[in-house]
Amino acid sequence: MKEPLEIALHSLKDSLPFLWADEIWLMGVWKNSPKSQTIARSMPDLQPGFRAVKQNLLPEDIYGSPYSIFSYTADPLVCENDSLTNVYKLTQNWKKKLILDFVPNHMAIDSPIVDSDPDLFLKADDSTLPRNSFKHPNGCIYVHGRDPYFDGWTDTIQWDFSNPDVGTKHIQILKQIAKQCDGVRCDMAMLLLPDVFERTHGKKSLYDWKRVIETVRQNFPNFKFYAEAYWGMENRLLDLGFDATYDKSFYDALKENQFHFISQSLYENTKVSKIRFLENHDEERAKHQFGENSHTYFSLLSFSECILLFHEGQEQGLTRKIPVQMVQTDLEEPNFESNSFYKRALETIAKRNAKSLTFQPNYKEFNGISIFIRAIQTGDETELILWNETNSEVSGRIPFHDGIQFQTSLTDLVSGIDYSQTKSEEGIYFKLKPNQVQWFIF
Repeated sequence: MKEPLEIALHSLKDSLPFLWADEIWLMGVWKNSPKSQTIARSMPDLQPGFRAVKQNLLPEDIYGSPYSIFSYTADPLVCENDSLTNVYKLTQNWKKKLILDFVPNHMAIDSPIVDSDPDLFLKADDSTLPRNSFKHPNGCIYVHGRDPYFDGWTDTIQWDFSNPDVGTKHIQILKQIAKQCDGVRCDMAMLLLPDVFERTHGKKSLYDWKRVIETVRQNFPNFKFYAEAYWGMENRLLDLGFDATYDKSFYDALKENQFHFISQSLYENTKVSKIRFLENHDEERAKHQFGENSHTYFSLLSFSECILLFHEGQEQGLTRKIPVQMVQTDLEEPNFESNSFYKRALETIAKRNAKSLTFQPNYKEFNGISIFIRAIQTGDETELILWNETNSEVSGRIPFHDGIQFQTSLTDLVSGIDYSQTKSEEGIYFKLKPNQVQWFIF
């Protein structure tokens, strides 16, 4: 008999996003904290978010935060046994890499690790605000996990990175995780850096990401380390051994219409060390945040040399952000236009995986207006993207070259519209409104 997560994966394995993806990141598989569940169900600030996605809210709809981890064993809601080995075998059979969460900054306040290793967690001192600490049943007053800009997460306990034994404990945990997957997405990885930890808690961190990563890779040489990272600390984490980090600056530039920054980022990035996204569990749904531009911006991301993070439900154009504590919500009607767009886009991108891929970035001016152009050659097909990053309408012709040949009609993958072409030695004709993208296949 299949376990719940295996059943869910079997139902997803033929979906277009699953077929397109090289790696599958499963969130919320580790054993959930009973204390976190109680806190989530009773915390007033969380209730509006819950009720926004579940009209007839019941206590069992709220399960607790997946980032308040009780232990790094499979949650009973996910698997009947403690291990994710069977799930890992499934993803291997489907030729997918499996990525799981590692939350290095904190554990759940009721984690059994606090009982077995009480000195690995940060004890409060006179400078600790009462709201950022709690008394544990062992009699010690500990600090909640937090970052330097906000109060503590009340369902968590902070690891004490001034204790060098924490790194050793993490290595032990990571080696157990590495037996069940191909890599970890490290939550808020920059919080462990010495200056960040000192700014947050007033103590010097002795934690060494480089040592932790290299030690784990002695036994698991191909194991991936991905960092959720902010505040301009991405390159520091890459230098310490991470394979890639979040590129939140790119997402923020899309939100703030910083088109020049976006085009420069698309043009200059030549290393697949950036994780880019239009939505994730912490951000608003792309359709809600960007509206119709969500299709435009996904098209730009698909021509970016990056790791492209795709969130479940994004292809349906869903608009309701689901709180991470929820396990049951009301269904939302999919958006037909989004479904159609992502079907065209993902089917096209998926063809690249098995073929040699060549990026050819360029800019071209038309009547004094510069537009972003990029061609991707995959086998005998050429994809061409055109983006008008200005506030003015622009038109012109793209000269024929390397795979760009005359066709009587071109279909724009972004809009789904067919454009008839009049043969001209000057090339293919285009017309772009401000911030419009067109994506063609030759």
